[in-house]
Amino acid sequence: MILNIPFSDIVFYFVAVFMVLLSIAAVSSKNVLRSAIFLIASFLGTAILYLLLKAEFMAMAQIMLYVGGVVVFIIFAILLTSHLGENKLSTPISQKFLAVFLALTLLGVMAKFLFNTKELSESITQKSPEASSLIAYGERLLSYAPNGFVLPFEIISILLFMTLVVAITIAKKDNKEEK
Repeated sequence: MILNIPFSDIVFYFVAVFMVLLSIAAVSSKNVLRSAIFLIASFLGTAILYLLLKAEFMAMAQIMLYVGGVVVFIIFAILLTSHLGENKLSTPISQKFLAVFLALTLLGVMAKFLFNTKELSESITQKSPEASSLIAYGERLLSYAPNGFVLPFEIISILLFMTLVVAITIAKKDNKEEK
């Protein structure tokens, strides 16, 4: 401990600052490909925070789903459909002001909830350790019950497959037009 601060707190603040800087870089980068790379690094920071909370399953799910799936899928879609990885995009000043306004509004809402921790802690129900076990997660992911996730998982997989097929179709049409 340095100055009576636990090591896990130091790692948390370091990773949190790192994630905030990467998130700002992701939204302010003019190159879409670099923005996606910054987003990947930010998601990895989220996985580190899950590891600090001793939620190893969530950390691995974060890496596999978001880093390995969604962002890589976005990168392939960008590179297949157009040459956005090569061009720099510009953002109108009005959209920048709107983005700052929305960010400050969201920050205000988050601050309201963070400083109202008594009401927040009273609203959280206590679950048994068995409810958050890996077996419980697996059963819920494969369950057809109303609180199961089989149907949403299948719908998302079909949507992602259709998006990839459309991206490839658009890329093929562009290649024919160039010839």
